[in-house]
Amino acid sequence: MKDLHLTTLLSTAGTLRSAISKKLLTGEALGFDECPGLGPLDDGPKRIQYLRGLIFDNGMSNLSHHSDAFEIWRNLQQRVHDLPVDRVVIWAGSDVNDYVFVRMVCWWLKTASVDLWLVQPPPHHDNSCLYVYSDTELAPHITQARQLDAATRNELAAEYERIVARPELLRECDENGQLLFLDLSTHDEEILGYCHPTRWRSAVRIVGQTMGFSNPRNPVNEVLVSGRIKALVDAGKLKARGDITSMRTFEVKRSSI
Repeated sequence: MKDLHLTTLLSTAGTLRSAISKKLLTGEALGFDECPGLGPLDDGPKRIQYLRGLIFDNGMSNLSHHSDAFEIWRNLQQRVHDLPVDRVVIWAGSDVNDYVFVRMVCWWLKTASVDLWLVQPPPHHDNSCLYVYSDTELAPHITQARQLDAATRNELAAEYERIVARPELLRECDENGQLLFLDLSTHDEEILGYCHPTRWRSAVRIVGQTMGFSNPRNPVNEVLVSGRIKALVDAGKLKARGDITSMRTFEVKRSSI
């Protein structure tokens, strides 16, 4: 069987490719390097510009090399049309990015004549994201893949349209897996909590701690934390010293206000 495996993260795509090379899976794997739980989803160029405006270091390859966040999706449509596969397999954890990703795939491939299958491995090491799996741990879950029928595909695609239409730019899942629409400032108190009122601390350390201790179901990524540090500095809640063009070259501390 010739499969095309899709996943949000490049690291998980690498894990799937490793499994394919070991003949634990068949076909090829594509990672989107995306965080669809954050930012606008209605326009590709606008999405790229918005995310670029949040970060200090242009580390995400999707932001570095593309001017349209949806280019990769149009390439996927063309790929499925030009080089048909037996099925497209969506790999998704229970985190918010994969929640939105599944619905994005159904929307972008809603007119494609290809079977869609979904694999949803359970949390691993108490982490809802698939990057914690090794190739030998992840590949066996292909046996639990389920085909998405036309009604389900249409329902998920329609839900994606509703997500896109919402004005909120931060999305998370609650403990029951229901999607929430939140203000960008939701994690500000956590970020401020890692900053000291009198001692300077490197911004990269604040970013790392906020990411490392975030809820695995709603992983707070570098893009969001960077953007909120910028916003907190602009609002006077954080003081900064150093070159603020890179998180590795400046420090922050809480303001007294």
